[in-house]
Amino acid sequence: MFTSAQLRHQARLMGRSVRHLASHPRDGREVGRLARAGVRSTVKLRLPWLPFRLIDLLGERLRPGMRVFEYGGGGSTLWFLDQGLEVVTDEHDAAWARILKETTTSSSWDLLVHPLDDGGAAYVGAIDAYPDGHFDLVVVDGRHRARCVAASLAKVRPGGMLVVDDVDRERYAAALDAVPWQRTDIIGFAPAKPSLSYTSVLVRPDD
Repeated sequence: MFTSAQLRHQARLMGRSVRHLASHPRDGREVGRLARAGVRSTVKLRLPWLPFRLIDLLGERLRPGMRVFEYGGGGSTLWFLDQGLEVVTDEHDAAWARILKETTTSSSWDLLVHPLDDGGAAYVGAIDAYPDGHFDLVVVDGRHRARCVAASLAKVRPGGMLVVDDVDRERYAAALDAVPWQRTDIIGFAPAKPSLSYTSVLVRPDD
């Protein structure tokens, strides 16, 4: 059940989407895919909560055996595993982590749980346990995103990708502007989301 504040927020997002589509109609070309997905959750759909065009792009670029680190799990976790990837998920919500754990027994998945009672230090710093250049893809779609972006940079392999969701939020702008990598912003509909999604893909240059 949504609160009145949540409903007002969603109404504002949908109103912004309508205004955006009035001048950029091509950004709404996945509306048919949104309709076909219906109201099912991304976990039920086994799809990331990212724009459909980005899901297609990742499907083209990722290969079985590649390594993914994601700040925040869900349908993306299942989709990555379905692609044959090695996945590390860092979650701050222990209750959600337990639910997510019930969805798969894959041996290609490591689930980390780091509550935020230390100011998010363990959650943000979880990626430090891995060597530099270890991951083909890092997805930042959880808490403390600006800090997670900074923590992730060294861990993405040359030619690898850093994906940051909800980049329309002003509080992430400085962290993204500080990354000297090729950046592509993707705006479009995402599964189970009636308003447009704004996501950036940053590609680390080859050394």
